[in-house]
Amino acid sequence: MILLVPANPLRPRHPDEHFASEAQAARAAGLNVAVVDHDALVQGGDVRRAVASVSGSGMAVYRGWMLRREQYATFAEILAERGVV
Repeated sequence: MILLVPANPLRPRHPDEHFASEAQAARAAGLNVAVVDHDALVQGGDVRRAVASVSGSGMAVYRGWMLRREQYATFAEILAERGVV
């Protein structure tokens, strides 16, 4: 299981401060945690860049800022290309 959380805009390799404690708890529980670039997801440019730090495959749960329906669909498609559901 992978927990996906938004990246901190000022420290892109770290979880956004609003989700940092959840990411820390998930890691402590043995889950993989990856950050995603929320801005890249919502701006619709290079969406693949948004998930560049996601490694591994399998089930994932996104815990982050809301997206529009079409953004969630694109997010899911790009993750599926990487073997993440």
